[in-house]
Order: sequence, then structure tokens, then C-alpha cells
Amino acid sequence: MISLLVVNYRSAALAAEAIRTARASTPSPLQVVVVDNSCDPDEANVLRGFTDALLVSGTNRGYAGAINDGRKACTGETIVIANPDVTFAPDSLDILHDSLRDSAVAGPALFWDDAHRWMLPPGDLYTAPQKVDEVLASRSRSWFEQRDRRRFLQRVAFWSRTEAAPVKMLSGAVLAVRARDFDLMGGFDERFPLYFEETDFLRRVTASRGRIVYIPQARCRHLYNQSAAQVADEAASRYAQSELRYLEKWNGPFVARLLKRLERPSRGYEAEPLDGDLELERDDVVVEASPLPSFTTAAGYFPSQRRVTIPPEVRASMRGEFYLRVVVRATGEVLRTYRIGS
Repeated sequence: MISLLVVNYRSAALAAEAIRTARASTPSPLQVVVVDNSCDPDEANVLRGFTDALLVSGTNRGYAGAINDGRKACTGETIVIANPDVTFAPDSLDILHDSLRDSAVAGPALFWDDAHRWMLPPGDLYTAPQKVDEVLASRSRSWFEQRDRRRFLQRVAFWSRTEAAPVKMLSGAVLAVRARDFDLMGGFDERFPLYFEETDFLRRVTASRGRIVYIPQARCRHLYNQSAAQVADEAASRYAQSELRYLEKWNGPFVARLLKRLERPSRGYEAEPLDGDLELERDDVVVEASPLPSFTTAAGYFPSQRRVTIPPEVRASMRGEFYLRVVVRATGEVLRTYRIGS
């Protein structure tokens, strides 16, 4: 059996839709477990009719703590851990479940839009060499541009995959985990209040020689950052706190604090304002979208025509300024960068 484990924080309507699409995606028995961190009885009341087990936290347990609490109620041999702001395409849960016959963890292809055309980026392992690379990019324009091009080409390679492949890292928005492997790893590390908990978990799986696979045949839409965006200042603080704790755990306090001291604010590209659709001048390009002018993380779209319209559900999920850019697919050359919003 499959257990779907969702953590909700002030996103009950989104969580209900996630559950509805999950149930519709599979004919197999599905147990739905929701942990509500909202500390708001109205949120719990909305969710009560959609779940098989609802755990209402007395205080906000954080994502990791809520996952560990919810696991105790899960009875399936497969646990699909999901954010509330996802929806599941037909057969996605069964495909993920079947892939765990020879793997510890599996993750689907994630998309930003309902039509599954705007592809979300792969997860970062966030090793010390990768952090050094990021720090150097924050201090050197030429290093920034070289790193940006490398990362773009890595994203394109990831987005171009059509068959299952072993990987070291996945996005934490949807993770299918064998229950016995979750328990073997000791669950999520609750030292991380928000962010890096899934990165740490997957890194421990890799260290224990567990197999992690990316399954592009399983598809989910993720309107990412909807819960955290409601408390943006708090989320930013928790990100910084979790990042430091993660670096300390895997590299020691000295290296972690040295890297953070050397880091500078991230660089970005000059962006021109854009209203309406994006008009392309050539065909061999990828359109990327990011909340960051540096495009450190970005969604990608392989356009099939010269006019690009941002899907309404994507535009509705944007909060504050957003950035688009046009990049040559084969080389990573940035042609144009645009700014959307205030």
C-alpha cells in the first residue's frame, strides 16, 4: 500500500487539491496522512474530511518534525512525502511505487504549470565544493558567468531526460521513500527548521549506498514556495539558519562559518521590463524563469513557437518581482533578460 504524507501550513485548500489528485491518480489503495502545522482550527477543519489520519500540531513542528510525526501514522510500505502545493498526474503514484522495488527513494518530474511544459530545476546536493563555487561566483563576475553557464547546461541535461536515471539529489516537493529505508535513516533531521531537511536526508541515503532515482515518467505540478511565501521574512531567516547548520553538519563549524563570511550578495543580470507575451527572435533557445536575478535556481521551458505566454497559474503564483531570460540551448549564452512585476 502507498501512504501519502502531506505537511500543511496555512495552505489547506491547496492540500485538499493535492489529496484529490493523488486519489484520482491511482486505483491502488491509498492512505492519506496530513500533519497540520498551522495552529489554526479553521485549517484543520478544512482538511478533516480529506484524510485518513489528521495530526494537528500544538505548535509549528517545522517540516522535518511534522514528517517524523506523520510517519508514525503511515502504514504503507511506500511513503510519498509531498508539499501541499502539488498535484499528481494519472499513474504517477503507482509509477513511483513500482520504482522502489530496487531503490530507496524516487522522485518525479516536476512542473510549474498544469500542461507540464515549464520544468522545475533539479535539487542541489550542496557539498562544500559546490558552496565554494557559489562563494567564488559571488565575488567574481567572470566566475559567476562561468558557473551560471555550467549550471544552465546541467539543468538542460536534466530536463532532457526521458528515462529513469540514478541521481544523488531530488527536489523535496515530492519524494517516494520505502518505509524501511526512511526508518533506517532515522527519518528527517529536526535540527533544520525549514529547508535542507530533504537535502540532508538524501545525502544520508547516498552515504549509506541507498539508490535514489529520478523518474520522468511520473509527473507532478508544483506551485512551489506557496507556504513559505506567506511568511517571507521568517522563511528567509530559517533558510539562512538551516543552511549554516547543514554546512556545519557536513563540513564542520570552521569551514561552514568561513564560507559564510566569504560570501557576498548574489550577482544578477540587468533586466528590462516585460509586459505581456515574450517574443523570441530564434528557435534554438530555452526560456528560464526565476524569482532571482542571478537565476541560481530556475524553471525552464523549451518553446515550440516564437511567442511565449506565461501560463495563468504560473503568473498567479509569482510573488513580487520575477525574471525571465532567453538562453541558447547548446551553449548557455544569455541573449535577453526581462523583469516582471513591481
